[in-house]
Amino acid sequence: MTLVRDRDDAMLALDVAPPPARRSGSPAARRAELGALASIAALVAAHDVWAAQALLLVLLLSVPGLLLLRALRVPGAAIVRFPVYVPCASLVVLIASGLTVDLAGLAWEAPEPLRAWPLLIGLELTCLGLFAAGATAPAEADVPWAELRPRLVRLWPLALPLAAAAGALLLTNGQGAEVAIGAMAASLLTVLACALIAVRLSAPQLWLVLYGVGLAAAWSFSLRGHFLYGFDISSEYHVAAKTFADAAWRTPHPHDAYGAMLSLTVLPASLQALTGVSALVLLKAVYPALFALFPPALFGIANRFLSRRFAFVAAAFVVVQSYFFQQLPAIARQEIGLLFFVGLVAAVVDRRLPRGAQACLVALLGAGVVVAHYSTTYLAAAVFGLAVVLQLVVSRFRPLRAMSLAMVVAFVATAGGAGVWYVAVTHSADNVSRVASDLRTHGLDVLPNAHAGQSLVASYLSGNAPASIDANGYERLVARDYARDRPYVHPLHAADDGRFRLQDAPVRADAVRRPGAFEALRTAQVVAGQLFNLLAIAGALALVLRRHTNPFARQLALLGLATLMVLAVVRLSGTTANAYNQERAFVQTMVPLAVGMAWVLERAGDRWRRLRAPVALLAAVALAVMFASTSGLRGVAVGGGTPTNLADAGTDYERFYVTAPELAAAKWIDGAPPRALVYADRYGQLRILGATGRIDGLLLDVTPRTLDRRAWVYAGRTNVVDGRARGAAGSRFATYRWPSILDDHYDTVYANGSARVYHRP
Repeated sequence: MTLVRDRDDAMLALDVAPPPARRSGSPAARRAELGALASIAALVAAHDVWAAQALLLVLLLSVPGLLLLRALRVPGAAIVRFPVYVPCASLVVLIASGLTVDLAGLAWEAPEPLRAWPLLIGLELTCLGLFAAGATAPAEADVPWAELRPRLVRLWPLALPLAAAAGALLLTNGQGAEVAIGAMAASLLTVLACALIAVRLSAPQLWLVLYGVGLAAAWSFSLRGHFLYGFDISSEYHVAAKTFADAAWRTPHPHDAYGAMLSLTVLPASLQALTGVSALVLLKAVYPALFALFPPALFGIANRFLSRRFAFVAAAFVVVQSYFFQQLPAIARQEIGLLFFVGLVAAVVDRRLPRGAQACLVALLGAGVVVAHYSTTYLAAAVFGLAVVLQLVVSRFRPLRAMSLAMVVAFVATAGGAGVWYVAVTHSADNVSRVASDLRTHGLDVLPNAHAGQSLVASYLSGNAPASIDANGYERLVARDYARDRPYVHPLHAADDGRFRLQDAPVRADAVRRPGAFEALRTAQVVAGQLFNLLAIAGALALVLRRHTNPFARQLALLGLATLMVLAVVRLSGTTANAYNQERAFVQTMVPLAVGMAWVLERAGDRWRRLRAPVALLAAVALAVMFASTSGLRGVAVGGGTPTNLADAGTDYERFYVTAPELAAAKWIDGAPPRALVYADRYGQLRILGATGRIDGLLLDVTPRTLDRRAWVYAGRTNVVDGRARGAAGSRFATYRWPSILDDHYDTVYANGSARVYHRP
């Protein structure tokens, strides 16, 4: 079996790229680039028309990147093999030009530099500079787009996200979930079928399939409702909206990590000013459409070392995870950060790149990760740093250079860039200080929710995951904490009355209708997921240690091994898991690990030919089972909880679906006196955050023994209509009946049918 499918393995063995020819590029291509720049300028003047907005987005996310890649002398063949370089490079140009315009404008005392015309002038000048720098590039820098064999019939996977978008809109408007369910079912069947017949499909076709399925799943969540879906993105929206309203961004952001991220400030403000697309649409639709490039990018990396079938399996393993399509579209900054990260990994292990072009591209993409998302940067810096050390060690006993320039540049760009950006420029590194303080105080806090008598496997699976607690246990814990840490809270004497004790209130919509089928699917999902994880570990170790691994595959495996070390800490430590959500870390770490997982499957089929068909079938079925569970189809079929993308009830819906009346009540309570104690449960917290951007100052435990006698209390739809509240104590959560003490001892000072505000003068 060979690990790389290209013909020029001699160059690969020497770890060098073929020298570029000296012929100049195509004049027709240069004229097309100038025409595209002129089109951008003309469309900005007409960006009130939706068609102009859509075309502008396409041009802004492609033309600047092509010019940058050409200026760097990146070969066109490398771009065709990995088209995601283009949007990544375009984002680099948009952020760099926008930041330059902003800082230069503020230095010249311009009040609003982040407006359309200053941004357009800055972007056009930047692109013209890149055009001039790339004018003498060799013909090999021209992109041979014809090699992708574009045909209209290949675009059929794009019908999946359109159907998912229609389903989300219909469900939001009370028209039923049939279209939404059909879109997810079609996506599941597409994954299953393409995993089985991948050898008959071209790489561009599989690329489109992964993009279509990924975007369909992401849009099924992000397009639900008239507001945003998710917690972090509600805060991010206010950061983006404020930056656009101010038309300026300033560098100091102490205690404000979100404001320090250009993915939430300069980038959306620039896109909004140039295209006319609102911040709400950018975060709900455009950012997920960009992040949906992540699986095709992973496929592009895997396809350098694996057959198309198993490269598809590697990428599809990420597509079917709820972490990818449910959680990450609710974290806009990380969507951009992870897109930069997958491009960065691709550039580090891309043998088609000349060394100079590779080093420059890696440095730029590393800088993009830094300014896009802090946690992605910290994990990337740790992974690249460990990989540099591991390469030094492994090179002593395996054929491998002791040091890779691209790997070192990636480490310096992420680690050094983090130091410069977070410390020297934005002063926003206090989140690192908090983690260090927590580690000193609590240590690693290994598997905090593990119980005595549990097996090792059970402790691993549940020991660092959120766990439920009964209502009375929750109230005892928070009452103790309030008595110790919040002496200014003075509950009513009636709080100790037994008739006001909290009562559990499970979510009835989450009931299991077919226990046997539910348990079978749940067990199959867990087994498949953990088996894939074990294969990823085995693949990373095997590719590092076996003698005949080519240098680029071994480098990717070293990244995988370094990733395993970092992931083990995040997975087992409660302290680090609180700092960086382990599910989000999973998607990032799967960039190198998924390739190792798929390599083990392919290797098994090559060594034992009788296993080739069964292995392919089992991999396809496992992907389908996992997607059936994570997409909500399992809940539709057998119960056990259906997420918001396919239902108007259930835990996920109650937590994340925000309505206009709830936002109105949240804006009303924001006018409470400055020193007032404002309460909301975990449901209500998101509504206040979405309406006001307010993060700090809320008390989140609405229980009789923690409510101050002068409290202002916000109640959302779930509290008022369903009579249920949600609270958390550490990593444990409780769902309980909305406390009746509020109706008995507090006044209703605002009500609109779906939400209320209570206060006791």
